[in-house]
Amino acid sequence: MRRARWWTQSGAIELRTIVLGLGNPILGDDAVGCRVAEALAASLRGREDVEVEPFYRGGIALMERLIGYERAVIVDSIQGLGGKVGTIHRLTLEDLPTLYANSPHDASLKAALQLGRELGADLPKEMVIFAVEIRAQLDFTENLSPEVEASIAPLVERVLEELAPQAGLA
Repeated sequence: MRRARWWTQSGAIELRTIVLGLGNPILGDDAVGCRVAEALAASLRGREDVEVEPFYRGGIALMERLIGYERAVIVDSIQGLGGKVGTIHRLTLEDLPTLYANSPHDASLKAALQLGRELGADLPKEMVIFAVEIRAQLDFTENLSPEVEASIAPLVERVLEELAPQAGLA
């Protein structure tokens, strides 16, 4: 299994936290996670204890990407939590509505993590999910709606606050 590491002059040290911004960059508001990851990467430049990246896959591939980290922060879009478009939700795995995926081709995050743990994968002990409420997107576009675009800066701040106690930023 892959172990996340960074190198110092004294040798390899394991990374503690991964932040993944999920989404599809050509499906409008669904790209919000990717856009937040890009903004966070700039804000966290030089922080060797946190790895940040946009990630374009889910299910088993997402679970595999989380192997080797103690903590994970996932940023994604969501529909149906009853908030207005652009509303930011802080969730845990227990808050996710189902174990089953809405696609017959892959597993949900919960199912993938359950499988990974059953197989002995070294998965994060702590996981936080930030989800931005979006409306259904059927057209290809790289533009976010104004409401979702306006959620990026506050969401970046919330993720930085989430990382602060562990990272000594507070």
